[in-house]
Amino acid sequence: MRPRKSLLILMALAVLCPFQNLAAQEKQIAILHARLIDGLGGPPVEDAAVILQANKITYAGAASGARVTQGSQVIEAKGKTVMPGLADMHVHLTGGWDGIGTDLLGYQRYLNAMLYAGITTVLDTGNYQPWVLQLRQEAASGRLLSPRIYCTGAMIDAADPAWPDLAYALTSRAQIPEFVERDKRNGVDLIKGYANLSDRMLRRLVQEAHKQKLRVVIDQWERNGSPDLVQTGIDGFAHAPTRKMPADDIQAIKENGLFVITTLTVEEYSGRRRLADLKFLEEPFIADTTPPWFLTDLRAEATRNLSEAEKSEVQQAAAGFDEMKRNVKKLLDAGVLVAAGTDAPYPGVFQGEALHREMELLVAAGLTPLQAIRLATFNAARIMNAEEEWGSLQAGRAANVVIVAGNPAERISDSRKIEAVILNGRLLDRSSLKFDAKRDPGFRAVGGNFSSPLQ
Repeated sequence: MRPRKSLLILMALAVLCPFQNLAAQEKQIAILHARLIDGLGGPPVEDAAVILQANKITYAGAASGARVTQGSQVIEAKGKTVMPGLADMHVHLTGGWDGIGTDLLGYQRYLNAMLYAGITTVLDTGNYQPWVLQLRQEAASGRLLSPRIYCTGAMIDAADPAWPDLAYALTSRAQIPEFVERDKRNGVDLIKGYANLSDRMLRRLVQEAHKQKLRVVIDQWERNGSPDLVQTGIDGFAHAPTRKMPADDIQAIKENGLFVITTLTVEEYSGRRRLADLKFLEEPFIADTTPPWFLTDLRAEATRNLSEAEKSEVQQAAAGFDEMKRNVKKLLDAGVLVAAGTDAPYPGVFQGEALHREMELLVAAGLTPLQAIRLATFNAARIMNAEEEWGSLQAGRAANVVIVAGNPAERISDSRKIEAVILNGRLLDRSSLKFDAKRDPGFRAVGGNFSSPLQ
């Protein structure tokens, strides 16, 4: 007879060892009788099992085929759904809440918020390079409780960078080999080119990066999706386009093998649509992990009077948001590799919660819930050329697993009903990831570093 323990007992054991994910574990974990969403986009498997050994999945399929060893930790999950740990492929780990302020000291707060929401992998797409490289290093070593971190390091921008503290200022083509060589030595996962680079500079950057076997992702704001940018040889867009995309433009992206990261949530914020109703701040992913002063500042931002210039920008962003949703559907239907990202943090775009909002917006854009989940799991791994390592519930993949009380295949909002998160084969104590004013050092963000190219 198989040994049986309830999820509540296992979570109680986790409380006794809140950092248990940092040590090696050999005991098998067996999740039994769950609904299985494997991340590949196919229909769920009912009455399924997922078996984890150390930090790998050893079985994922029908419960009748699972072999559970004596002494295993057994999670009875009848009526629940097991799915891959989620991936946010566009974040900035600088912290804060407004997208401009910086809180490098409070990193654990943001990492905890993402783990609490079931995010086990992130791509940081622009940051203080030595700092984010150290975070990546410590997360990979197991010394830091964190999702797996991929990063671009510092962005590469033109002579007057939009984010002076987060970018290399490229003033001459002669600098490009040195910048690329520096990134290669530091082991960044991608290079990110930014808004003010000319096409000529960008083309040279791509050439040098490709010589070093590095790919280039670009954000050029309203030019994202432009066929001119596609022709520079870039590998992907960090944001889905907000411009109107004729079929020829979509086809050019497909034919050139580019990937696209969605970021609907940040465009929703730019159009201030989510800020019109602040009830979402009661969402547990936010309320459980966010310092009170964040919410106070956000409420003030949401209710302040906008200038006429700001109102005009909001109207443009709202139109861009609608266009972005249409473009995501067009890109996916055309066979372009599309993955989910949020650009957190911005007002209303919270580390962790924002990815669940992103999946809801993807469904609102016309995707099925299973497609939205695939964008936040398997497709994310494909962008990092790591689909053989993580991103799906298959034997041999990383043991990053989320258990939810519901059926996200039918109601994408059920992805929010997380009961358990397993990171690298370790059942996390989610209660220890909540914000606790008694334990939190209270670090506050400092002023912003954004320099508008129009100023």
